[in-house]
Amino acid sequence: MAGHRGATARKTEKQSRKRVDSDDAGIAALVEEMCVDALSGLPPAKIEEILRPWLAKAAPLDPNDPSAASFLIEALTLAGCLALFTPTLMGAAPIERYARQRRADADAETRAALDILVRTEFHLLQYKSRAGEHGLLALDLASGASISLLDDTAPESAMLVDVATWLAPLPGGDFVAVGPLLPLDETALAEALSFVRPGKGLVNPRRCAAAVYRHVVRHGGLRVEGLNIFSEPPAEAEASVEEWDALDALAAAFLTAEGATPPALIQEARELASVDTFVHALSRSVISRRAGRANVADIFSTLAYLMLETLDRRDVAGFGGGRMLEEAEADVERAVAHEGTHAGLRTLFEELRRRLLAARRPKSTDSEADAELARVLQRIQALRAKTVEQGCTEQEALASARKVAELLDRYGLTLGEIEMRERPCEGVGIDTGRKRRAPIDECAPTVAHFCDCKMWFEKSASGSLRFVFFGLPADVAAAHVLHDLIVLAFEAETAAYKKREPGASVRSFQIGLAHGICHKLHTMKVERDAANQASSARALVPIKRSVIEEEMEKLGLSFHAKPQGRRRKVTIDDYDAGVAAGRQFEPHRSVEGR
Repeated sequence: MAGHRGATARKTEKQSRKRVDSDDAGIAALVEEMCVDALSGLPPAKIEEILRPWLAKAAPLDPNDPSAASFLIEALTLAGCLALFTPTLMGAAPIERYARQRRADADAETRAALDILVRTEFHLLQYKSRAGEHGLLALDLASGASISLLDDTAPESAMLVDVATWLAPLPGGDFVAVGPLLPLDETALAEALSFVRPGKGLVNPRRCAAAVYRHVVRHGGLRVEGLNIFSEPPAEAEASVEEWDALDALAAAFLTAEGATPPALIQEARELASVDTFVHALSRSVISRRAGRANVADIFSTLAYLMLETLDRRDVAGFGGGRMLEEAEADVERAVAHEGTHAGLRTLFEELRRRLLAARRPKSTDSEADAELARVLQRIQALRAKTVEQGCTEQEALASARKVAELLDRYGLTLGEIEMRERPCEGVGIDTGRKRRAPIDECAPTVAHFCDCKMWFEKSASGSLRFVFFGLPADVAAAHVLHDLIVLAFEAETAAYKKREPGASVRSFQIGLAHGICHKLHTMKVERDAANQASSARALVPIKRSVIEEEMEKLGLSFHAKPQGRRRKVTIDDYDAGVAAGRQFEPHRSVEGR
């Protein structure tokens, strides 16, 4: 920062600080907000596990002393921060798990704030002086470096005070403090500096934080006006102690609901569902029951079951790789084995899982309908295998699409409304292995529409792009096969075009090819619907759509439209060649006759 560099740089400090205000202040506020949100989601048992040995050797608390409550709140906050940023025995710190959960549907600003938050580190500082209206200069006691903090609240009484805190690095070079600001007296500072090594700085920041926090809880610490004591606590700070997180608020709404639970609250529980939130609901149910609050425990158990059911539906839909129940079980076992959680957590999880398995929709008992579905699926797969054996061009792919549509419509004729509603939806995820979209990805939504499916794009655990087809089993299988054939067609047509036109723009050709295939599939869909308009198969399409919409709603997912990027530049000749290749499809006799 300019404020660091003495009198010669003071002229630019105002400009620099203005930039910080506009660029960093907003993201700093978001980072602080996320830290509070992550703290509120920590399992209480984990915080208690850290705090209990600290309190065991602390002076007994006088319940009649008004300062006892403040002491406990500060101690809980210190233990919570330590738990939040400390990796578990399995490797990932809770803050990293929180970031992964939030990143799934986050916008660019939120993702940037999450990246900053996970880089938070424990520091030992000495506050030096104000630097402009919103800045603060500090000395890093471990490294001797100067640090610029984005802080407009620290009073003059805090200057030259030694402080322990967690700092998150902002893009402009400043830092923002997250969590408590803990002033250090001589004995606490000596404890902290025992972790500093010449030339190496702070060798184990988290162990240092644990030692300092333990010392302060057991022996007391320095109190500084504006840092950890306030003459007139603002009303907002008092109210924040009583704030609940979203899970607590939902539980309260369930408690106050009269009679049957409103569908809106059930849907809210599904939308709140995640592996972490599910485990939190289990934990709060167990803790509430141990505290004698059976009604609250039952509500959290109900919420946990709704979330478990939702995670199971997402697995069937192929969302997130289809391993959410596995992750939930692993998190429960990890909490019981390594985080000191009461064993009742596992017992409740197993009870809810047995209930889920018992309530799963039984498979159809209509052997004739099942046999017809099996025949359709077998023929769709056989169609793909034969097409692949012969080498798949765009003509074979689109001819196969015609045959697939014929099979689906013929199968639809055998389904009535009841059978359709009893047939559970499912999904299939296709991992592209790429982190960026390619021209071929434009075909996926059209394939889904052609096969009466829903589809969405998502990121896999490795960060690669994947998409999911979701709908009735035969439709999903058809979409999967048709997409595979289009992939093969892209490979064959691209190779042929490169051979015909060496040095041509392959990407322009592929963009045109994708547009041509989409146009042809759309045309075929219109023709197909028109031809079958009077048949019972197409008459059931609105029912099919309502079934899929209902199942999608039960997934509790929130989808966001991706904004259009900048326009892509193409070479006209190569693009037109691709469009022509995609549009001039005529069914190949060897395929159509199958």
